[in-house]
Amino acid sequence: MNLRILVTAIGSFSAHCVISNLKKLGHIVIGTDIYPKEWHHITKICDEFIKVPFATSDNYILYIKKICEELSINAIIPLTDLEIDVLRKYKSDFTQLGCHLFIEPDNVLDIARNKLKLSNTFKDEQFIKVPQFFPAEIYLKDKLIASEDLIAKPINGRSSEGLYKINKGDNLNFLIGKCNYIIQNYITGSIFTVDYVRDSFGNDFAVPREELLRTKNGAGITIKITNNIDLIKAAKFIGENLGIIGCVNMEFIQNNDEYYFIDLNPRFSAGIGFTQYLGYNIVESHLNSFIGKNINPPIKIEEQILEKLYIEVSNK
Repeated sequence: MNLRILVTAIGSFSAHCVISNLKKLGHIVIGTDIYPKEWHHITKICDEFIKVPFATSDNYILYIKKICEELSINAIIPLTDLEIDVLRKYKSDFTQLGCHLFIEPDNVLDIARNKLKLSNTFKDEQFIKVPQFFPAEIYLKDKLIASEDLIAKPINGRSSEGLYKINKGDNLNFLIGKCNYIIQNYITGSIFTVDYVRDSFGNDFAVPREELLRTKNGAGITIKITNNIDLIKAAKFIGENLGIIGCVNMEFIQNNDEYYFIDLNPRFSAGIGFTQYLGYNIVESHLNSFIGKNINPPIKIEEQILEKLYIEVSNK
């Protein structure tokens, strides 16, 4: 079955992997972004491209609905957290148009987009370790000077935006009034992420990687694929307990011999191409999980170091 799929934010790191593989599967891909066509080489493999407003603008949803109606879109795959936050509010509207949002169930999104809920969901689980989180306004009632190293970040933050590293002894006055902030104990260690996909039949597959070099907003540039059994078991436990459908990315910090679960990204990760490079078509599996099919069967994970290669091209 060939679908007409709207892929948003095609300027994001995951876009080329997602779109190129959708095209290989025979689907029609309409891409959108806030920047013009000439700024994105990826538009050359899209069947059509449409420039849209920011997701937070008043007319964003009207634009997307109009595109879906006029181009007979069957499905939408958002590539950014912000667009997921906005689009999910209009899920029933799109369903009435015959267009389905390929995003996580609401209960998963509620936890993924709220770090305090994520921590509270797993804080009593012996199998999953999470950092201890406190709402900033509650933490500040007891102290205005940090008694230990801390991290402060928005409760629904993404890509390290708005994150503060606080050293022991620092004044915390700057957090007064930031009611959407949470504070956690600072955990040092290596960063690991897991690309994880699961279908409605309970089949799943997880690919862990250690992030060796990252951009400031957390995108892996050089990584090490690892067949880490502890992380695979943790990802499967989280996926089953939350009822994850489709592809997500989980983030962990290794501190000594323990892995702390710190983030759940309810979308393709910036490093999704690393998993695809291994020979596992996670884009197809993501699609299958929403159309009532089984995901692709697991493959053997071969440990290796991979890196992103950026090249200059002309958009003429």
